[in-house]
Order: sequence, then C-alpha cells, then structure tokens
Amino acid sequence: MQPDLEVHLGAFGTRLDQRQPPLCPELTLWLLGDDVNLEGGCEELAEDESPPFWAFCWGSGQALARHLLDHPETVSGKRVVDLGTGSGIVAVAAARAGASDVLAVDRDPQSRRAAELNAELNQVSIRTTDEAPLDWELMLAADVLYETGLRDWVLGEARDRGPILLADPQRTGTPLVEFPEIRRISSFTFPDVDSPQKQVALYEIPKRPS
Repeated sequence: MQPDLEVHLGAFGTRLDQRQPPLCPELTLWLLGDDVNLEGGCEELAEDESPPFWAFCWGSGQALARHLLDHPETVSGKRVVDLGTGSGIVAVAAARAGASDVLAVDRDPQSRRAAELNAELNQVSIRTTDEAPLDWELMLAADVLYETGLRDWVLGEARDRGPILLADPQRTGTPLVEFPEIRRISSFTFPDVDSPQKQVALYEIPKRPS
C-alpha cells in the first residue's frame, strides 16, 4: 500500500514520484517528479516549510551510494552512521550492502521520515536520529563541507569518534581535503538543480589516534 506522502512529508509529498537515481538504478526513492518547475515551483509548494533537500538525490550521495554497492566489503557487518542523510540514499545503499546497523542522521524531521520511507520502499532496515552518536565503525558523509560548523566538526571532533568515508563535490570556495582520495566518480544531482558540479571525490579519513 502506498503511504500518504502528504501526511508524512507535507506539501512536497504530493509532488513525489518513485524514481531510480541514474547512478544507482537498483534503488528506488521518493523524489520530486519531472512535472515540478525547479525554477519556481518549489517555492510555491513550500508553504513556509523548510527547503526539501531530501526530495533530491544529490550527486555526492549518489556517488557514495554507488561506491558502497560496488564495494560492499566497505560496510559489510559494520555499525554505520550516515551524516546528513537527506533522501537516505547512502543509508539505504549501506543497508543493501550488508551493514549490521545503519543510523541515518539529519536535523530535518522530514528528511528523517523520507529516509525511513525510502528504506521501506527498498525493503531494508535503518534507524534515524537528529544527533550523531558517540562512536561508529564507519561514518558516511556526502556533501557536508559547505557548512563551516559542520565541516569543522567532521574534520575535527568527529575523527575522535571513528573513521569517515567522505564524498565531496569540491564546490567553489570549499577548502581542499587533505586526506587520500580513493576514487572520483562522475555524478549529478537528480532532479538536477546542482550544476555545474559533476565530479565527486571520495576520501578516507582515519580515526585520529588517541
């Protein structure tokens, strides 16, 4: 039975379709449909709600999800945290790849609900929360460096809690990441509102020695 998306996700829920992200066609997500005017329609639909970042599958999230699906050993059997989960694509991919526990973190309650609905749609199990836990076996973080406070936390305090696999679109003005780049993937946001970012770099950030 299809969930009542407006009840769960507000006004934007009425404009979502089940869609397969181009890089991860084996996954299905509730995302904005092609009938929404991305230039002006989102503002009309918002009705004073927060911007629906969760209604798009961002390029970095797709790239990181693709990496996990291609390399399930990255997360298999591990306790995984997905920071800034958005649509939940990375959390869903981690669960599909065999993570023992997936905790999707986002401050937006609608994002957390969208991630839960997308997990149900893909028949995998995840948990959601608004705050990162005290430790993890692997944190997954896609496109989180644009916000200064969050960037400082990820590259600083978070490293005391556990290792991080970071996906970054290298936006203009974002500082370079001084950790090993393990892969570069061509990716774009779907539906595409994120031009000209088309390349995503993946980095391994080790836990800081105590």
